[in-house]
Amino acid sequence: MKKVLFTLSMTLFIGHFVAAQNHNILWCDKNPALKNDHQVVTQKSGNGTLNLLVKWGGKTGGSTFAQQNLSITNGTCVTCKPVGAGGTNNPSQMWTVKVTDVTKPVVLAWNTPGTVNYCGNGKLVLSPATFK
Repeated sequence: MKKVLFTLSMTLFIGHFVAAQNHNILWCDKNPALKNDHQVVTQKSGNGTLNLLVKWGGKTGGSTFAQQNLSITNGTCVTCKPVGAGGTNNPSQMWTVKVTDVTKPVVLAWNTPGTVNYCGNGKLVLSPATFK
């Protein structure tokens, strides 16, 4: 019995630890139902450029998510087309961000009051190794 409990506890611990190591996604997690299709995911990046896959609203899109809805510290949007817009079949876009100082981290955070109210106060800190 002790062996079973130990195995179960280790499985839960390791599973939780692995989930906690996912550092490349800014989740819209105020409402768990939004988490899978309202997010910003880092993609392969380099040379001072950060590539972001912005997902907003599932297969048919949700409310429009635009550049002003995302705060980017230490970077500037180069290509950041609006995403979502209910019924337009525009649930995701690839955004490109030019990093201002490649020796410093980039911080992504929900920006406008409406987005913070919808998604929470989440932020994602990306180390320079992500975009060098």
